[in-house]
Amino acid sequence: MSNLKLNPLEILEIISLIGSFLDRKDLLNCLCVSKTFHGALIWHIWRKIIVRRHGPFTPTGEALQKHKEYIEKIHFIYPQKDIPEEYGSLQGCIRLQFIQTSRISPREPAPTRFLNLIKAHNSTITKINLAYVQNSQLLWETLLGCANFNRLKVASMCINDGVDIFFQVCKKLGYLDFKNVSIRQLPTDFLSGEASEYTFPNMHTLRVDDVRIDDPPHPHTSPYCLGTLVRRCPNLSTLEYRECYPRIDVRDKFYNEAFFHHSWTLDNLSELSFPSIGIKDEDLAALLRRMTELRRLDIPCCDFGQLSLQALLADEQEILYNGQVVRKIRLRRLCETVEILMLDVRNKIDGLVYTILSNCPRLKRLCGPRIMVTEIVDGAEWVSTQLTDLIITLVADIDQETEEGMAKTRIVFKQLGKLTRLHSLCLTAWVRSIRTLDLQLRAGLDELANLRSLYTLSFRDDFHQQMQLKDATWMVNNWPSIRYLYGRVNWESDENGEDINTLVQSFLKSHNIYCFP
Repeated sequence: MSNLKLNPLEILEIISLIGSFLDRKDLLNCLCVSKTFHGALIWHIWRKIIVRRHGPFTPTGEALQKHKEYIEKIHFIYPQKDIPEEYGSLQGCIRLQFIQTSRISPREPAPTRFLNLIKAHNSTITKINLAYVQNSQLLWETLLGCANFNRLKVASMCINDGVDIFFQVCKKLGYLDFKNVSIRQLPTDFLSGEASEYTFPNMHTLRVDDVRIDDPPHPHTSPYCLGTLVRRCPNLSTLEYRECYPRIDVRDKFYNEAFFHHSWTLDNLSELSFPSIGIKDEDLAALLRRMTELRRLDIPCCDFGQLSLQALLADEQEILYNGQVVRKIRLRRLCETVEILMLDVRNKIDGLVYTILSNCPRLKRLCGPRIMVTEIVDGAEWVSTQLTDLIITLVADIDQETEEGMAKTRIVFKQLGKLTRLHSLCLTAWVRSIRTLDLQLRAGLDELANLRSLYTLSFRDDFHQQMQLKDATWMVNNWPSIRYLYGRVNWESDENGEDINTLVQSFLKSHNIYCFP
């Protein structure tokens, strides 16, 4: 019975949960409330620390030694030649898992203190981020000695020494993200045969952004080598690949080697992101037909056409059986598993957005081309009711001034009003000087009353909006989360010659809602 009388603010778990919502200043104040508060919240102060070269809050001395057992992450910012000596000799951080550092001077090929810190915690460290850090064989040897190390992020590095050991480290990883990285050359037998020792069985996430093989084996190219790297990750589920200056030959050599020139091995692949390279519709469709599940497809430069759409909707997939490509019934269609679709907003295929919204029940984010009001009016109900972000060009191909046109507009508003989880809504993603829905109560704006999570609304390049103060007042009263409107809200003047746009914007700004033309 005594437990029933316990004050909730004396229960460590409850205090710690409250602490997760407080900033540093509030946490420091709460430490002084009681011993119970101090014991529950001190971890929140120390679990992530930032070490700056001249930082006023950099932990040092007795305080560092006293609280080192709580440290989970250390972020070194601009440490110059090496990290501070006090941290290089630090030991006993029993919870330390993550080290992040940047700009260790290239004049220091082996930052001894930094490496000593890693060695002292090689049984606990699981994740390291390196940016502008000088490559060295000793660095990779040190990481190879970390028993539980599985996440590596590298940015702005030239890997010219210790390449073999670098790839040995990669064999431990489940997550590899490298950006603006050049690798001088591959190990001798990296490209030789399917039984190569350079296979990465643990890799589930691979992010490649402007990575170059400076001296690829003749006659191969850097994209071909990177395609081989992808193929050597049999358990890969997430792939992001970006080229800063993509060419057709670059594009083809990468994805042909990764996906088409060999037997399909990427059975777990479900998230694809190619933000800068273009893939033809037939090639993209062939890739989708091989995939068992699709969660994310980010392809704003690819040709997502009828063939790709058919693959998204198909109830069959292609598999390799006894050396032959055969089809089998899917457990779930790709459209039934996809959560993120980022397509080319300039795509001109009729009915694309409508088909997606009518067939993708788990979709949370959609960036796509245009959809007509008449498509929505004449079509079936949308099933994508879990959407949080919708970026499209919604074209009002009707006369919104007529009674019939306003009735159709209200139907569209009703459809949008069912997307109750929307955080951002863009109605004019691409087409210039387009007319979209009139954002007025008389047109059906009140059908969006349930969009209480809406944070941003965009209607840029629509030169026909005539929003009035009563419409803006309705937004303030019904959308508690709204903060940003992108687009001119009114293009007319009132009977006294005053600019209505300025009046409406001033009213919205007084309620912390900001408008940008």
